[in-house]
Amino acid sequence: MVYTPFNHIQGKNGSRWAKFIRETGADHLLIVAIDAAKFTHKAILSSFYGDILVRPFDFDASLSGFELVKKKIEEVMNAHEIEEVVVGIETTGHYYEDLVRRCHQEGYHVRVVNAATTSQERQALLNWSKTDNLDLMAIVQSIIHGRGTSSELPSGSVHNLQKLTRSRRELVDERTATQNLIRVHLDHVFREMQGKSIWKNGKREYVKPFSSLFGKAARYLMRHHPHPSDILKLGKEGLRALSIRENLKLRDHSIQILLEFASNSISRSKDKVEADIFLLNQKLDRLDLLDNQIRVLEKKIEDLFIQTEGAVLLTVPGIAVNTGAELYAEMGDLSDFDHAGQLIKLAGTNPIVKQSGGKRPSHYKISKQGRRTFRNVTYQVGRSLSVNNPALKEKYIALKERGKHPNQAYIAIGNRMIRLAFSMIKNQTLYQTNQENYVLLTELKKKLRAANVQLFYDRYVLSNALSSA
Repeated sequence: MVYTPFNHIQGKNGSRWAKFIRETGADHLLIVAIDAAKFTHKAILSSFYGDILVRPFDFDASLSGFELVKKKIEEVMNAHEIEEVVVGIETTGHYYEDLVRRCHQEGYHVRVVNAATTSQERQALLNWSKTDNLDLMAIVQSIIHGRGTSSELPSGSVHNLQKLTRSRRELVDERTATQNLIRVHLDHVFREMQGKSIWKNGKREYVKPFSSLFGKAARYLMRHHPHPSDILKLGKEGLRALSIRENLKLRDHSIQILLEFASNSISRSKDKVEADIFLLNQKLDRLDLLDNQIRVLEKKIEDLFIQTEGAVLLTVPGIAVNTGAELYAEMGDLSDFDHAGQLIKLAGTNPIVKQSGGKRPSHYKISKQGRRTFRNVTYQVGRSLSVNNPALKEKYIALKERGKHPNQAYIAIGNRMIRLAFSMIKNQTLYQTNQENYVLLTELKKKLRAANVQLFYDRYVLSNALSSA
């Protein structure tokens, strides 16, 4: 009996490659290694045994360049008994993607090779040099040894969702950086607007005039009355009138704190901080723009996510639209995965296990050998569920009591969610819980706009009710 998952250290991927080699025959294979770049690619044609059939050559990153590669492949196929063409392409940024699509269209067998794999091939030969020709030979060796994956590039709604969620993450990071710059300028203009440490009942306490520095009231004052002298000039009655006129909802307690902090501010005079006031307004403009872009993007993500199979994740308490969309997008197409453990390895959140001589295996830190964006999402998901999901919050507390660091516990909860998400999406089932106050409709209304709540109910609730009837 042949156990195909054990045919190769790469498991299922290795088994497929071994089957392909057996059926085609090594003598009838042509290996084309391509080192992708932005403007000029480089390629080499070789037999399966490593014989160079066409020396390394350059070709431009356009259709004319690809036609040149096709011509050389056809010449070699006519001169030798070639039945299958295997194209190995190193994942260089996004420059390799058009090549992969074109090669698939031509019917070539494509193997996408990670740059780390070619690096390991060079190290195995004790060669620390790195040139284009060495990279090509490393790709050839990687293909011969069965490295790489034959999966096609992601496409469709999952791919679009991945682009949107990653773009949102970039905007959120940019917004955080902008907020930090605003704090820096505010330190020079009116430091105490962010809060102040005071003595109260013999203890030091941090007091803030605003619950959020980037709320409506604080933003308005930073833009129009940023300096302590502006606050003192308005006074109590002026601030109250301003609050009513602009609907800032400033409480008397906040007004009192603002006036007290302004009267004791360490800031320089207003004419000495004109540059910081100018830059502060510019950063506030950028923050408004980013907020608007994120809002528009989040609506787009919600409308797309609700139409995918991953929408079932929204029934899980603690999984909001953006979090669920990011998780589903990074998981990608599940058809090529047999179990959730493969997804955890893809994220690189699987623990490193070492065992030798029949001894008890030791578990080390997570491997971090997977996709960084997926790993970051797994951490964020675990962190959210540890607070907002009652069942998983208990798991988190249990992990903490066992001595786990919070970050370790977040990763463990994130991995648990990957397993749950894999099952829910594969089987298209909703979240099941014994939580007494859990109501599906209430959970969805917290996360989705009314129209999308109805879409979800039509797809998952009403359709199931009609089919069971």
